[in-house]
Amino acid sequence: HHPFLFSSLKSIDFSTYEGKLIKYIINNNINLYSMHTNYDMAEFGVNYQLSKILNINSYEVLHTVNPDGSGYGGIGHIEPVNIVEYAKKVKELLKSDHIKLYCNNNDKTVSKAAFCGGSGSDFIKDAIAKEADVYITGDIKYHQAQFALQNDLCVIDAGHYSTEYQSLHSIKNILCEIEELNVKLMEVNTVKEIIL
Repeated sequence: HHPFLFSSLKSIDFSTYEGKLIKYIINNNINLYSMHTNYDMAEFGVNYQLSKILNINSYEVLHTVNPDGSGYGGIGHIEPVNIVEYAKKVKELLKSDHIKLYCNNNDKTVSKAAFCGGSGSDFIKDAIAKEADVYITGDIKYHQAQFALQNDLCVIDAGHYSTEYQSLHSIKNILCEIEELNVKLMEVNTVKEIIL
């Protein structure tokens, strides 16, 4: 899903991690295609799959980017529920090892949820403007959480990986329809945290 290279290379050193992987890809005639933000904004992409997992059946785009209305994240209604109970449910639904809940009031009832797969901290202002009670995403930093709390927005940081990887199953299903392809989905978090 994420691009292997985020910036251009001036040379390839086979003794580095990137160099070894490039050599392996070339020697094994592997084509590498990373959809990244295209799939993040696709109609049935990352956020559509995330909405299905979170049982948010109807939603609008959280942060519109393109003239066709596509963009990042989503926002929709959920059954009213206590924020702590909802955070536990999100952890279970996303199969997260752990989550972080930022909230000023553990007794708060939430009924409008914003969400964005991956790293969605750039869209906290959108969640506030659209009057979300809670925002589910990954990679929230301290000052971003502080800003959300100052604006009465609870945030569930469920992790970058956990909010994105399930969407890859739909890509696998589409590719499996092509007989010539042998499709395997690698479900390994290569940036695994160890909680001590």
